[in-house]
Amino acid sequence: MFNQQLSEWGSYLINNESGRRGAAADLLMSGSQCSISWCRVEARGAICLHRCSQQNPNSAHAKARRGKMPPTLKIWTLFSLSLCFLSQPCHLKKAFRCPSTCSCSRESIICVGSSYVPRISPNDVSSLLLNSNSLTTVRDDAFSGLAHLEYLFIESNKMETAAKYAFRGLRDLTHLSLANNNIEALPRDVFIDLDSLIELDLRGNAFECDCRAKWLMTWLKNTNATVSDVVCAGPEDMKDKRLNDMTSLHDECVSTDFVLHQSVASESLSVDTFSYKNDVYVTIAAPSAESCMVLQWDHIEMNFRTYDNITGQSIVGCKSVVIQDQVFVIVAQLFGGSHIYKFDEDQSRFSKFQDIEVSKISKPNDIEAFQIGSDWFFLIADSSKAGLSTLYKWNDKGFYSYQSLHEWYRDTDAEFLDLDGKAHLILASRSQVPVIYQWSRSNQKFVLQGEIPNMEDVVAVKHFRVKEELYLAMTRYIGDSKILRWGAKQFVEIQALPSRGSMVLQPFSFKDRYYLALGSDYTFSQIYLWDDEIKLFDRFKEVYIQAPRSFTVVATDRRDFIFTSSFKGNTQIFEHVIIDLSL
Repeated sequence: MFNQQLSEWGSYLINNESGRRGAAADLLMSGSQCSISWCRVEARGAICLHRCSQQNPNSAHAKARRGKMPPTLKIWTLFSLSLCFLSQPCHLKKAFRCPSTCSCSRESIICVGSSYVPRISPNDVSSLLLNSNSLTTVRDDAFSGLAHLEYLFIESNKMETAAKYAFRGLRDLTHLSLANNNIEALPRDVFIDLDSLIELDLRGNAFECDCRAKWLMTWLKNTNATVSDVVCAGPEDMKDKRLNDMTSLHDECVSTDFVLHQSVASESLSVDTFSYKNDVYVTIAAPSAESCMVLQWDHIEMNFRTYDNITGQSIVGCKSVVIQDQVFVIVAQLFGGSHIYKFDEDQSRFSKFQDIEVSKISKPNDIEAFQIGSDWFFLIADSSKAGLSTLYKWNDKGFYSYQSLHEWYRDTDAEFLDLDGKAHLILASRSQVPVIYQWSRSNQKFVLQGEIPNMEDVVAVKHFRVKEELYLAMTRYIGDSKILRWGAKQFVEIQALPSRGSMVLQPFSFKDRYYLALGSDYTFSQIYLWDDEIKLFDRFKEVYIQAPRSFTVVATDRRDFIFTSSFKGNTQIFEHVIIDLSL
């Protein structure tokens, strides 16, 4: 073996200052047959590596030569030293040192009884066997310097995984075996440097075919190497299946999060959004700032910047309506009346367009805008004791009072929805259970249809759909907020969510993920995520917002946001981000 051959080698020192030779040099003077391999020049002299064949010291030949360096060797030694001294520093190849736990030859290394990959100095070895050791992992760059390695076998160890860059630099590796270990998962792209790989053996492991195996499943489809069967040990529904045969995993292997993107230094009560000529805008009702702020998405800076500011008194709502390329903002105020503003394209700002009848609106609490057929409407829910929720209709010149609804009931919220193909309105009130109005096509008015029983103290109602199923989110300030499902001509409760000072239970969705945001004036607000298997919401994330009043989805170019209005703090903008769990 290679380490045995090395035992025949030695070194000696010729001192620059004294000319004395080291002890190992005595071997050269003893009559042995020696040859110089290389020399390295140092400050103290030259260190030379030699190989000697020891002779019998009592032989006549040895006695005759004792004390003398053989002439041929002497000349070669002087010649080698001359070359080294003339070309300092002399870059001659260092001797390979075999690790103590390994057996080495010129082309292969076999290591046993090790709990880690031995540090092997750079050399031209082509095969490395680390079978039946106690390895639990392989660290980054464990095989650094073995650029010509072709065969690597790490079988029958206790490996559970490997570092991402464990096999970095092994571009000549053709055969890799990690068989009969305890590998559950491997990091993404762990084989990326193996350009020459021909065969990969992963048999006898315990692969979990979950999100961690998604990248491997894809890699198996694309690699040109021959790969053994990768049999799944779990999860239970995947047990004993071959990952090689799969085209997808049951789990989509992504999660989501809400990350703070931007903060607007103002309290707010409501947020609305609209698109106009390829730009995205947001209106924010900020009563303490006495303004309706208009923000625009900046495609370059990738944030929301101030575009315009509509001033007023105690503004509680800013609702946008786009009708035939005309943009209107309905501004509801507690004092000074409510008004409608229109976007002036020449001046790039909003100007007052129309006043809203103040005699019928005393304490506006919500604005709902919608379209029935080709007609546009908006409704202001009035929460005063003598209030009168009022419906307004567009007549190509402005909005006019069209119908009065629900007198004396202190309405807090209005929600327009399509119910079995017909237009409906639901009004929530502090003084009675929510009531349902249906649009009558014959007289072109809303007609009281019924109520939602056993739902007292509901302050807001929102509807949403999950795969065509219609649901309602009913907000209660104290007690339990409720989720109801429409079926058999009535709404039926399916879930209760504990509320602690809740003024909003807002459903929203991004692609195929459905959420509920439950605000709280006393603690963290909760975001729930829909579980499609059990058809209920599960708690997903906590966010801290001071006295939240609305959660509004704003979608821009390839990015999704949720605006959270706060009655006692800044308006916060969270970005909805996708997290790849297979990384």
